[in-house]
Amino acid sequence: MNKILLMLTGGTICSAENEDGKRETDAQSAKLKIISEFRKCNSPFNGVVFDTVMPLDTLSENMTLQKWNVLLDELRKVYSEDYSGIIILHGTDTLAYTASLLSLVMSEKNLPVCLVSSHSPIDCDGTNANVNFRTAVDLIMNGLKPNVYAVYENSDRKTYLHYGAHLLQCGNYSNDFFSKDMIEVNNFEAVCAESQPFETDCKLLSKLKTLNANVLLLNPFVGLDYNSINLSGVSAVVHTTYHSQTVCVDGDGNSFTEFAKRCKKEGVSLILTPCDKDSYSYVSTEKALRNGVLPVSSMTNETVYVKTIIGCSLGYKDDELCEFINQSINAEQRYGSI
Repeated sequence: MNKILLMLTGGTICSAENEDGKRETDAQSAKLKIISEFRKCNSPFNGVVFDTVMPLDTLSENMTLQKWNVLLDELRKVYSEDYSGIIILHGTDTLAYTASLLSLVMSEKNLPVCLVSSHSPIDCDGTNANVNFRTAVDLIMNGLKPNVYAVYENSDRKTYLHYGAHLLQCGNYSNDFFSKDMIEVNNFEAVCAESQPFETDCKLLSKLKTLNANVLLLNPFVGLDYNSINLSGVSAVVHTTYHSQTVCVDGDGNSFTEFAKRCKKEGVSLILTPCDKDSYSYVSTEKALRNGVLPVSSMTNETVYVKTIIGCSLGYKDDELCEFINQSINAEQRYGSI
């Protein structure tokens, strides 16, 4: 098969500068530019055929559950036998969240899916858009195993392949992406023998009719006022921990422990991550776990959050939700927290 499905969703890689010098999305123009630039390069797969679809045209900071549903609807239409792989052009701000989502639902398609972003528009000097795109094409055509990946050149001018469920959000004041098992790709050959395939076919894309859960993501910080948090209409709360798997449990009536009791009373599932219930070092973690909290470990925060949305959208609550989140669906124990 000598064909790739190119899916455009917007973001910097699909943007151009307006009259005021500010970037706004123009996916239609980006489609022509990215393919034109690829045809000029010396890739051995220069003649690959691209089928293009444009389900979204949004800056990725404006991504919503409704827009994710549009993207998933488009992916459900894909016939795997028609393509060698899928490339999705996506913005950087929410890249890790979309990468986690697709890592959870795309195993049944049995195709390599590469998310491609850039730190500047396609036609800007010094952009990494074209090298990221060319690398993704070459990897797919060289037999990249079915899974969900992000392909991105960092400021060290090295291009890396990331498993989607391991990708971390890009840091403030940085244009670099990292993951725990990122693999440097040789841009001249774009071969990656280390890639691992999906292990199981969990059919989540078919089972999941729509993402419709209201899930809060809370990060701990000094002065967090739990009493100000409105739980009305909330399906679940994903609460991250400090690096020592800790949260504030001594707050004079305004601490995590009181918040956990309120969640339990109001029927809201409370997930604490990363938190290994069998391996922690501080009594504060022990106190936190006494209040019906659902501990989750060995995953990125982005993946836990997205998986909670999926679980709640499927109707799971409490222990059933915890079991779903901690379940290894498609080789996550090896290379992606699912």
